Amino acid sequence: MNYTDSDFPVCIREAEMATLAGGMVVRYEESGGARDVFVDDEWSSRATLFPGMNLELESGGTRYLLSADDNGLRVERMA
Repeated sequence: MNYTDSDFPVCIREAEMATLAGGMVVRYEESGGARDVFVDDEWSSRATLFPGMNLELESGGTRYLLSADDNGLRVERMA
């Protein structure tokens, strides 16, 4: 499944994607409880997040907060 900006906030699961404003695509792969966050077609992860950790991204002039939790990766717009 591919979520878009109008769906946020959303918690994506492994193999799902979120398309941010500006077309940036975020996905993750789980590795030992951590979420390896990938942006677009990157071969290496942008960040490794354990539950409770966050990553801020900007795309299309909008800021986003990605938060790892026990259910997946939460994607939401920042104010």
